[in-house]
Amino acid sequence: MASGKELYENNKEKLKKLLDETSEEFQFADFWGNLASIKKHREFNEDTKEYVEKYVDKLRPMREELVNNLEKYTEQAMKSIEKTDAKAYLAQTNEEAQKLFLQEMGDERILYKSKSADAKEMGILDACKKKGIEIIETDLGDVLVQLFEYELPSYQLAPGVHFHPSQIAKKIKEKYNVDVDPNGPAIGSFFRKRYRPKILNANISLTSANAVAADDGSIVLVENEGNISLLTRLPPKHIVITSISKIVPTVYDALLQVNMQERWNTLIGSYISFIRGPSSTNDVYGQKVIGMYGTQEIVVILVDDWRTKAVKENSFLKEFLHCISCKACNYVCTASRAVGNIYASKMGLGAYGIIKDYIHNGIESAVKNGLFLCTSCENCKNFCPVQVDLPKIMRELKKIAVSKNLTPPPLETYLQNIKTKNNPFK
Repeated sequence: MASGKELYENNKEKLKKLLDETSEEFQFADFWGNLASIKKHREFNEDTKEYVEKYVDKLRPMREELVNNLEKYTEQAMKSIEKTDAKAYLAQTNEEAQKLFLQEMGDERILYKSKSADAKEMGILDACKKKGIEIIETDLGDVLVQLFEYELPSYQLAPGVHFHPSQIAKKIKEKYNVDVDPNGPAIGSFFRKRYRPKILNANISLTSANAVAADDGSIVLVENEGNISLLTRLPPKHIVITSISKIVPTVYDALLQVNMQERWNTLIGSYISFIRGPSSTNDVYGQKVIGMYGTQEIVVILVDDWRTKAVKENSFLKEFLHCISCKACNYVCTASRAVGNIYASKMGLGAYGIIKDYIHNGIESAVKNGLFLCTSCENCKNFCPVQVDLPKIMRELKKIAVSKNLTPPPLETYLQNIKTKNNPFK
């Protein structure tokens, strides 16, 4: 394990990159600081404000009901999904989820996917690459990240949003030798023409889920681009991989959750899909036939990993299960607005990304990726529609880091002064 001083110096070197206006770190931080400021102070439009004020108080009690009865609703969701003629798995670990996914891929060597933070977090994409499976992104943000071979953390809901249109047009010219006007409509048109025919011929697709209704097995997805609608209907096989914390008690709770996810971001999705099994028809003498014009097979892999354990042990991570993954906390994070994706992990920006990093990679990785850059301002909690206490979780992580001698030297000095002189500054 690295020392606190080594990790501190690592963070200092990262921060120095913000002084170089040509660095990727500077460019992201410059863009993100402006975007976050706009988002934080943007007023809800009247429709959004009315919806949020009417329903937000129902969200926390619903999430508490789920978290406090997580095993019950997981079992119910599994049974409900199977009743829809879909196949359901419960993976206890990410490794088990990877094996199940590769099993369902069979001999297929091409995977078409929508944006899926769950797939990245659970190691599905890395497992596919090791098996030589080609991953074709369809969300435009992920397409741009793939185009630029961008390795740094980005904003999960729009991972390519920081690329300037002139950069994108130049990259398209370099890679495809095609001249594209440096504006949104022209760039969108280029990728639509390039990727839509591919989606129409996909054999297997992968999506996550914004919510899974325990009572009727609905897989609920919200989007703007239309790629998810195509991926969940056209390929013969659709695989859904998501965590058990995406489960909600009822289909009405699912609609509440996805609406709050988008409206808290001052967005309204063009499409909301409720998927209950593969396509079918009863038009031939009343006989049910699976697989008509739409998807013929749906596989749902629900992943537990650390979640049930957190509930049973009543650990500080239990609070994190109330999160609905709207990512609105990113907009108001003081540290993120100051240093961009230096305070982040590959699983996300800000406190959300650092907590996920700790869960999957341990405390040293969390410190390396900026744990102590958190200012404890509590903006994230105050802006959260579910009031998830991310600051409390971050304080617990800092305690663990201190116990492992990973404290940054300046803070170690303060700590020793408190212990010996009852004053951090003497």
